[in-house]
Amino acid sequence: MRSILAPLHLHGLGTPLVESLVSYFCRLADVHQVTPKQLAKVLCNDSAYLRTDGLPQLRSIDLYPLVFCAHSGRTAVLAQRLERLTGADRLAYGTLLRLRGILSRNQSGSCVGRRRWCPICYAQHEDILVEPLAWWIPQITHCPMHGARLIDRCTRCGSHQRDWRVGAARKLCIKCGFALKVRDSIRNVRTPWEVWCQSQMLRVLEHIATPASEDISPDAVKTFIKKVIPISSAVGCRTPLGREIQKLRAQGNRWSTIFEMAALWGTTPLDILVRPDEAVSPSLFEPDIHTPRPPRRRAFNRSGYRLCERALRKLLTLPSATTLPSLRSMCLEYNVSISSFYRNHPELCASYTNERRRRTETSNSTRFDVACSYVARLAEQSRRSGRRLHRVNTVAEMMNEIHVPKAVARSALRVALAKMRAYREP
Repeated sequence: MRSILAPLHLHGLGTPLVESLVSYFCRLADVHQVTPKQLAKVLCNDSAYLRTDGLPQLRSIDLYPLVFCAHSGRTAVLAQRLERLTGADRLAYGTLLRLRGILSRNQSGSCVGRRRWCPICYAQHEDILVEPLAWWIPQITHCPMHGARLIDRCTRCGSHQRDWRVGAARKLCIKCGFALKVRDSIRNVRTPWEVWCQSQMLRVLEHIATPASEDISPDAVKTFIKKVIPISSAVGCRTPLGREIQKLRAQGNRWSTIFEMAALWGTTPLDILVRPDEAVSPSLFEPDIHTPRPPRRRAFNRSGYRLCERALRKLLTLPSATTLPSLRSMCLEYNVSISSFYRNHPELCASYTNERRRRTETSNSTRFDVACSYVARLAEQSRRSGRRLHRVNTVAEMMNEIHVPKAVARSALRVALAKMRAYREP
C-alpha cells in the first residue's frame, strides 16, 4: 500500500511496553524534519481521503497528549488518519481506545497531565527513544524496565518539559539545556499499594495492546458493581465494604475507582474488566491473590478551615502598613483547599484579596519614592565628583542598601535618567 507519510510501525505491540501514540507522532515528525504543529495541520485538513464516518471531524487540533493517549472520539480519528497516511495498522493499540465506554467519558484520571520520562532510559539510548504508553498512566510511577522513578521536571532548574519536543532536543531541558538523563536525589521508596497498582496496570496494558486478546465489555464495571452490592449487603447492611463500594460507584469509572474496588473485594482490575461475573468470586479461581489495602482517604479538615478563617479575620485587623500574605499561601499553611474555602467564604476571600492588593500597591509606591530619592542623591554625588553612574552597579547598590526589588530599582533609575536628559535639552 502506497503511503503519503513514512510507513513507521508501532513498537512493543502485544507487550506492556507498547509505544504511545505521542511517541509515534514525535518520531514521525522527526523523520520528515517538520515540527509536530506542521504535521498536525496535515492531519486536520478536511479532505475526503481522511474523512471518517460516524466519528467527529477535526477542524482544528490542540496538541494535548491526552488527545493522543486517551479514549475519546478525537483519539479514534487521529489513529485512523495516521493509519491512512502512513499505511501502518494497529496504531490504536498505542492508546486507551479499547477501554472506550468503560472509563469516564471526561477522561479524568486516565492519563497524567504532564510529560514524564525515565532518566536511565534516556541515558542508555543515544538515538531516538521509543516512549511507552505506560509513562502516561498515573498508576505507573516507576519505569517497568529499570525501576527508576519517573520524573516530570528537570533536576537542575525544576522546570516542566514540553510534550512535543522531537529528536535529540527531547532529551534536553527546554529552559537550561541540562540533560534529562540525570536522576534526582529523592529516595526510590514505594509502598505495597503502589507496587500492586503498577503490576496490575501493566497486566491491563498488555491485554489492551494485544490484538488477539479478549474484548472488554462496556458494561463490565457496572456488572461487577451490580453483583457485589447485594452480596455485601447480605453480610450486613452497614458493613464498611458495602459503604466503600457505593461511594466508589458515585465517583465514576476512573482508574483509581476500579483499582480500589478490586483491592477491597480481593480480585484484580483485569478480572473486573474481562470477567466481571467471575471476579465477584475470586477465591474460586485464584485463592492466593495478594491485594493490599488501599490508602485511607484523608478526612475533612474541619479544624483547618476554622483556623484559616480566624487567621484571615485577624490579619485584616492589622495596621494598614503591614503587608499581608497571599490567600493561597494561607490555605496551604492550614492544609485546606482554596477552591472550597472560597466557595464557603466568598465575602471574606474577596475582602481579604482586595485589602492585600491595596496594601501591596501602597507598599510598592512607598518603595518607589524611597528609591527615587536614593537615586537623586547618587546622581548629585556623581555630578559633584565627576564620575558617571554605572547602571548595573547602581541597581545592585539600591537592592543591598534600601532593600527594594530589582524592578523598583530599575524603574527609579530610568526615571532619574529621563529627568537628567530633560534638564540637558535646550
